[in-house]
Amino acid sequence: MNFLVLNCAEYKSVSQINLQKDHPEKVEYKEIRRLNLNNDLKEYTVITSTKEMKELYMKFNDSKYSRSAPIPVLQKGEYFLILKPGLKKIKYGDIQIEKMETNGSVLNILYKEIENWEYAEKEQSHPILILKVIGEPKEVKLTTI
Repeated sequence: MNFLVLNCAEYKSVSQINLQKDHPEKVEYKEIRRLNLNNDLKEYTVITSTKEMKELYMKFNDSKYSRSAPIPVLQKGEYFLILKPGLKKIKYGDIQIEKMETNGSVLNILYKEIENWEYAEKEQSHPILILKVIGEPKEVKLTTI
């Protein structure tokens, strides 16, 4: 009898885990900065410390300007996500996040390419979006819509 009770309890917890995987959770995030720069960044980069962010901002620093953009800091339970997907539909465009959600250990990001007259005027085609995400870093899956 004890085996049956334990077995049913185990089945219930496994069912709840599977149910969670079928129902993605919305992820809270805040846009920190947008820019357009051709550099060696990957499609996405996860940064978990202010020190790493400072190093990244040093790469973004433009000697034409006497001051650089303020470097954001992290609070407990946050991380930075830097997105630099290659544009496929719009040559000199930008990206816009449509949806960000977790499904198990994967962070799904749905984005679309949008027109940006400023980038088109300067013929820039390397949009970078810096986000501050609430939660723990996960494997990232970028999908254009």
